[in-house]
Amino acid sequence: MEITPQIWAVGGGKGGVGKSTVSTLLAFWLARMGNKTILMDVDLGGANIHTFMGIKSPPRTLNDFIAKRYDSLEDISIETEVENLRIICGACDILTLANPHVAQKTKIIQNLSKLNAKYVVLDLGAGTSFNVLDFFLVVHRKIIVLTPQPISIQNAYAFVRNAVFRRLSRLSSQQPYLQALIRTAMDTNNELRVKTIRDLYQVIEDARGKNVMNDLEHEIGKIQPQVITNMITNPKDKNAGRVIQIVSEKYLMIHPTNLGGVVYDKRLHNVITEMIPLTTLVKSSDAFASVYDLVMKLI
Repeated sequence: MEITPQIWAVGGGKGGVGKSTVSTLLAFWLARMGNKTILMDVDLGGANIHTFMGIKSPPRTLNDFIAKRYDSLEDISIETEVENLRIICGACDILTLANPHVAQKTKIIQNLSKLNAKYVVLDLGAGTSFNVLDFFLVVHRKIIVLTPQPISIQNAYAFVRNAVFRRLSRLSSQQPYLQALIRTAMDTNNELRVKTIRDLYQVIEDARGKNVMNDLEHEIGKIQPQVITNMITNPKDKNAGRVIQIVSEKYLMIHPTNLGGVVYDKRLHNVITEMIPLTTLVKSSDAFASVYDLVMKLI
């Protein structure tokens, strides 16, 4: 009997927050617990997951799937030295996937559910392009990674905000008037003086009625990010995820979960710098232990 995998996506604001590191460690622990797991690099145009697993030159990548050299994502998966863990490498050789067409993106998304695994962990690209947000919005577990620095917190909130507006835009795609309202509201200095999603809902209710507003509110409420703070060096750093939670509830009317954090580990930093497989640190890294606790919360 085929099992539809549970898909997790790990996103964030700008690069440099350790998103790929967290993705790799999440997938490692899922596999270590006996689950068939696939780690997939969806950082289209800047793929690096394979180097974290000690693979210098992947024999197959997403480009091969898009170019129809292979029929399925399953066919381009690669075994790793970790039992139960395979990886699907991003387009690291050519940058044709940096801005995939809608049809290419849809093809990848539709094939995710056909993978032979219990869990699929997607390492998303940096930033808030539509491609990144669309992958983020279709998965079961929407994970945001940030660091305690103020700029990272701002970027993480911007990611969540853009995800909400992207979903609103998709939901109203057949209603030009609603689309125009949403585009206007995305500008923080908009003429409607819409400052929050609550304000936007009120404008929509006034213009289109309570039922339309309630439907949108219900769908947006399904966006429930799980927030992970990476590179924690002191107890106060753990508050970063709580900030995202509070601000998102106040201004976006969604309810993120603050999962906790991953402690900063200099040895982990050195391993990444020297391009040594991350899994070599399993028995000695505080960061590994932190991610184990996060996986237990997520499952």
